[in-house]
Amino acid sequence: MRRLPPSMRWLGYLGLLPFFILSLSLLAHISLPGLANARLDWWLAAYAALVLSFLGAIYWGMVLGMQDWISEADNRKLIQVSVLPSLGAWFSLLLPIKAALLALAILLALAYAADVWLLYKHIKLYPDYLRLRRNLTVASVILMLLAAIA
Repeated sequence: MRRLPPSMRWLGYLGLLPFFILSLSLLAHISLPGLANARLDWWLAAYAALVLSFLGAIYWGMVLGMQDWISEADNRKLIQVSVLPSLGAWFSLLLPIKAALLALAILLALAYAADVWLLYKHIKLYPDYLRLRRNLTVASVILMLLAAIA
């Protein structure tokens, strides 16, 4: 089985930067340069919601790109599950900010669990992708939880 392209790893890890910067700013109770009045907690929540929408969209891409060799039942599962991250993220943004950050952290963890269940156990996708997702999920969930208690 082929390995993931290096650019996928780099882009994935670079995607953690907003989680790190915003969460650490919230924990340290400091603002970012030029953003003294910005609600960094909502910026973090919005970014996590965006990431969750992206994660759901991966399933759509898989169905479109692999429909000839994925079973109809797996296609159906992928499409049904694909809308859940963005719907959950949207609902989370309607909550008070501390609850939103906690809900988004939980949704990020659940999105990883769905990847394990759908993409690894059923479809046998790249093990490298699952490792990358695990690393990104652990880091983002920890940072979201820290921001929620900041």
